Amino acid sequence: MTETPPPDNEDSRLAAPAPSRRLPDTLPGIDMGAFREMVRGNDDMIRKLLGKFLDAYGGKAAEIGADVEAGNFQRAIGAAHALKGVSGNIRATEVFEAAKALEAALKAAPEGPDIGSRLTDLAGALDKVMAGLSDALGHPPNPPA
Repeated sequence: MTETPPPDNEDSRLAAPAPSRRLPDTLPGIDMGAFREMVRGNDDMIRKLLGKFLDAYGGKAAEIGADVEAGNFQRAIGAAHALKGVSGNIRATEVFEAAKALEAALKAAPEGPDIGSRLTDLAGALDKVMAGLSDALGHPPNPPA
């Protein structure tokens, strides 16, 4: 008598991601524990969100710096605010804190002496996160537009 193979259970294949799809438990500058908790352990969602962040925000500190130099202070404030929100969502805590400090400094005195150091802090925090994401996701960030 020939045995019938078990039915293909698509639900069980989708429920457990392949081991190679799981991201590391630690990534530079990102609280992966808090991020995983927020998305209920969905590494596919984490991979998607981190990939979008990698593609969209790698050159953001330079863009904000260019806006400041050009006197486009409202645009710089808006970009810092957006980066603060997105980095908070993905639990990139150092980027979040640096973007928050830069936004506050730009609102207080857009041509003030703190802007340069705040931009440097943001660039350093972003570089750290982008390097870790590039390694974990297997592709470099997109160059700034």
